[in-house]
Amino acid sequence: MTHPDTPRSTVHRRVPEVRLPDQDLTSGFLVFGTGRLDESFARGGAAHLVEHLVMRRLGPTDVETNATTAPHHLSFEVHGGPDVVKDVLERIAVAIGSLESLTDEEVLAEKRIIDHELRSWSPHPSLLAVRERLGVRSEGLGAIDPPSRCFLTVSEVLRFARQHLVRENAVLVLTGPAPDDIDLTQLPSAERPAAPRGPATLLPLVTPGFVRRQGAPLSVSFLTSRSDPRHAVGVNVLDVLLHEQVRTRDQLAYTAEVDTQDIDTDSTQVSFTCDAIDDDAAHAALLVVRVLRQVAAEGVPEDVLERGRRRALALLDHPGWVVARAHEDAARALLGRTVVPVTEERAHVAATSAADVRGWLADALPTLLVLLADETDQRFEPQLASLGLVLADPPPPPLNGRTFRPKPFRGIPRGARLVLSQDAIGVVGPDLSVNVRDEDLVGLEDTSGGFVVVGVDGTTIPVITGDWWGTGSALASYLERSPHALRIPDAATCPCPRTDR
Repeated sequence: MTHPDTPRSTVHRRVPEVRLPDQDLTSGFLVFGTGRLDESFARGGAAHLVEHLVMRRLGPTDVETNATTAPHHLSFEVHGGPDVVKDVLERIAVAIGSLESLTDEEVLAEKRIIDHELRSWSPHPSLLAVRERLGVRSEGLGAIDPPSRCFLTVSEVLRFARQHLVRENAVLVLTGPAPDDIDLTQLPSAERPAAPRGPATLLPLVTPGFVRRQGAPLSVSFLTSRSDPRHAVGVNVLDVLLHEQVRTRDQLAYTAEVDTQDIDTDSTQVSFTCDAIDDDAAHAALLVVRVLRQVAAEGVPEDVLERGRRRALALLDHPGWVVARAHEDAARALLGRTVVPVTEERAHVAATSAADVRGWLADALPTLLVLLADETDQRFEPQLASLGLVLADPPPPPLNGRTFRPKPFRGIPRGARLVLSQDAIGVVGPDLSVNVRDEDLVGLEDTSGGFVVVGVDGTTIPVITGDWWGTGSALASYLERSPHALRIPDAATCPCPRTDR
C-alpha cells in the first residue's frame, strides 16, 4: 500500500495533435439567385429537385462537394486544391447545361431520394415565424414540405432550370488560393430577361402579438434593418443574454439561440427560438418578452455589451463563417438585397454602445411576434396580454353567399355551414369563420373524398363533398373556376409513396 505522503507518479498523456485547416485549401461556390421564393405552393420543390439532378449528373469526385437549396439561393460548392476546384466547378457547369436531355427515369429516381431525405426533415423554428409574416406565396415556403414535389414533370423541372440556372443569375465565389481562369461557358444563357421581383408583402398581423400553431416550437421574433449599424452587436448581445437566462439560469430549454432570416431587400427577422422542456414554453416566452422589454427600456450592462462585441468580431473572423458569409452575400447581391461589407460591419461593431443596443431594440419591438404551440397552457394568455401582446390572428372578413346545411354526425364542427360566393369559399359557424378568396388561392389539393383549399396565409379548408347537402353542382362550378395550375394531384397516385399520406 502506498503511504499517503508518498508522491504519486505523474502520468503523461499524449495530447492528439490538432491540425489547422490547410492554408492551400480553396473553396468554390457557384451561387444562383433562386430558391423557394421562385416556387409556387402548388409546384413547390423544383429548386431542390434541380439541385439533386445536377449533382447526379456531376458524378463522383475525389474532393468534398455539396449543394444547398435555401429559401433565397441555390448553390453548388467544392473544397480542395485550386486545380481540383477548377475542374469540379467546370463539370458542374457542364452538368447544368446537360439538363436538356433529362429523362423520366432520372427525375423519378431523385424524387424517391428526396422523399427519403425529407422524411426526417423539419424547418428551423425561425422559418415558421417567417411564414406567419409572409404566408405560403413567398419565402414562407421555406417552412413547408412541398405537397406536390412527387408530381413535378421533366418539363416543369426544365422550365425552372432554364429560367433560373443561367449565367445572368449566377455568381462565382472563391476563397483561398485562386485557380486559373474557370471556364463556365457551358452554363446556359437566359431565354428572356428576368422579371423584376417586387418587395415582400407582410400579412396583416396585429403586432405586437402572438399566434398558436399545431406543434410549433417557441419562437419570439421581430423585424429590423440589415443595414442598421447597430444590428450586428444587438443580435449577438441578445444571443448571449437570452441563452443565459433561458438555458443556463432557468433551465427552461435544451437549446436556445438567436437566428436571423432575410425577409426582403433590407428587412431581417431576428428570432429567438428554443426547444422548451415539457410545458415550459409559456414560461420561456414570458421570460424572453420581459427581458426584451427590459433591454429596450434600460439597455444592457457594459460587461454583456462587451461579450456581444467579442462574439460578433469572433464570428466575422472565423474561417468557416468567412466562407459561409461570402456565398450568402453573393446570393443577396444577385437578389438586389442589402450587403454590408465585412470591413464596414467590423467598424460598426467597434462603435456600437449600450445606448445604441437599447435604441435598436426599442425601434424593433413594435413588430414583436410570439409563436406558441397550440397545446401550450392557455392560462398564460392573460400574462402575455398584460405585456401588451394580443392574439394576432386577424378574423377573416364576413363571407356572404350560398350556404349549405351540414349532414349530422359527420366530421365537421357543430352548427358549421359551407359558404360559396362568386369569389370565395369558406366555412362559418358559431365559433368559426374561415374563408379563402379566389385571388388568395395558392393550392387546391385533391383527396379521396373531396379537396383541400389553401390560401395565401396558409389558411386551410378541407371540403369533403359528402359532409354537405346539395353541394355537387356548386362545388363542381367552384373547381371549374379554380386555375388548373393550382391543382395538386391525388396523393394516392404519387410515384413516391409517402408514409404521412
